[in-house]
Amino acid sequence: MVTKSGDVRWVDDRTFIRRDEDGTITHYQGIILDITDRKKAEEALDEALKKTKELELVINSSPVVVFLWKNEPNWPVEVVSDNILQFGYTANELISGEVLYSDIIYPDDLEYVRSTFERKSGETSKGLTADYRIITKSGDVRWVRERTLIRRDEDGQISHYQGIILDITERKKAEDALRLDEFRLEALLKLNKMTAAPLQEITDFAREEAVKLTKSKQGYLAFMSPDEGALIMHSWSKDAMKECAIEDRKFIYPIETTGLWGEAVKQRKPIITNDYQAPSSLKKGYPQGHVELTRHMNVPIFDGNRIVAVAGVGNKEEDYDESDLRQLILLMQGMWRLIQRKQMEEALQKYSQELSKAEIELKSLDRMEVEFISSKKDLSQVTEYGELMDGETLDIIDDLKKKAIDNVLHYSQRLRRLVDSFVYTSMEEAGKIEYNFEPIDISGSLENSLLDTIFMVEEKDILVEKIIPEPLPLVNGDEEKLTDMFTILMDDAIRFTPPKGKLILKIDAEENYLHIMVKDSGPGIPEKLIPHMFQKFYEIGALIKHSYEGLESGLYICKKIVDAHEGRIKIESKIGAGTEVHVWLPKVK
Repeated sequence: MVTKSGDVRWVDDRTFIRRDEDGTITHYQGIILDITDRKKAEEALDEALKKTKELELVINSSPVVVFLWKNEPNWPVEVVSDNILQFGYTANELISGEVLYSDIIYPDDLEYVRSTFERKSGETSKGLTADYRIITKSGDVRWVRERTLIRRDEDGQISHYQGIILDITERKKAEDALRLDEFRLEALLKLNKMTAAPLQEITDFAREEAVKLTKSKQGYLAFMSPDEGALIMHSWSKDAMKECAIEDRKFIYPIETTGLWGEAVKQRKPIITNDYQAPSSLKKGYPQGHVELTRHMNVPIFDGNRIVAVAGVGNKEEDYDESDLRQLILLMQGMWRLIQRKQMEEALQKYSQELSKAEIELKSLDRMEVEFISSKKDLSQVTEYGELMDGETLDIIDDLKKKAIDNVLHYSQRLRRLVDSFVYTSMEEAGKIEYNFEPIDISGSLENSLLDTIFMVEEKDILVEKIIPEPLPLVNGDEEKLTDMFTILMDDAIRFTPPKGKLILKIDAEENYLHIMVKDSGPGIPEKLIPHMFQKFYEIGALIKHSYEGLESGLYICKKIVDAHEGRIKIESKIGAGTEVHVWLPKVK
């Protein structure tokens, strides 16, 4: 109603209706009560309830869980927002006590959370912040950040904890990934500084770092046999050795008899097994006393297309993922590069010393020859005791000089090949090898290679037979790199071809490729050496003539050039029947 002064007031009208004997209304009798203040209070309450519902809606639609806990053992929940459902639990489960909050904290973190609460409770602190893991109802593990205010009663005793919980799992993963990358870079830097360290120290360091970077509990490293037919166990991590109770440990494992852990070699790719106990037709079991595996990951380490080693880790608390693979692969590739670099440096040092010894021996024989000739007047004189004639002595010295010259040539050539391979590898790792592809006629590269080796051909009077059809289809190639490749192949072929021997250069135009063959008439390459011919470095055994040393250094470069052209290269050889090197290069479409 409106007052005389114009104000509007709310009233409560409570009226009785009075009627006469005929039932006709005659009067209205009642009271009017001013309820303006009550009405305003109700409107305010409605508005507050509306805002409360809006606030509740905002809270429950946000990622933040709001809670109120009692300060009692296991932290019983009085209030929790409905969005606790994001972890699989309902608010009613926690409020009713059906689920205690202490039950969903990850077991390994429970003591940390308890000690944090106890420490803060004994201080004058008004709140605390803690990061820990919880287990969702489905069994997943999530990281949360809790920010809590401590509520105290009039006596200063803690009565409740109120605050928020925020899921920070993705942030933690990003932070862990960054931290792991930093650790890996640090590990690789340490590896690069270990050039003077023994091989065992290098492999031990890489293996233990692999365990740390992947948060595993065990690790191992095995090298492949030359034919990739067997794994030769090199070492196990320290923790694995502590837990392993196998009395008769094997060190050689034929690939055909290995179980699930050998699949990285069989499939030639990394293998992750996050449930190692699950039934699998690939499993062969493991011996009594072996470390029990729950999770396992192993990766093949490649040198070109050849598997040279296998590194594995096991029993991470969480599932292995792509990040773990990346850490393990990069670390082990760094280890293998260091091993090869170390082998090359040691080989360079070894052949430098051998070359120096051969040169000293040759100079010594030269001096011996000069001194012998100058001390004799009659080279045909024979003593009464039947000593060798002076002419025969000179022949012996001459034979020794020829052997010394052969050694000088061998070791200088070996050094040149190693240096070329070392330089190429260094440029390759630095990303400084560039290709300029264009349609070319490879007969030009072959002719340039022949010109580069013509003096060697003429010196040994070798017959070069060229079977090259005209015109040749074009290939998409880098002429300079292909010339380098053919020069290496020619150089090898001429080196093994005997004087007055024959060298064949043949090109066939196949459906999609040009097939180039370089064939010599030399002694051939032992079959067991052929699988190693495209390695960066391979130590020739003492039972095989050292004339084969150095082949792999140049052929490694050839293989890299062919791979860059998306082609193929293969060696075929038989003892006594010469060697054929086949190269296939894609034709321009």
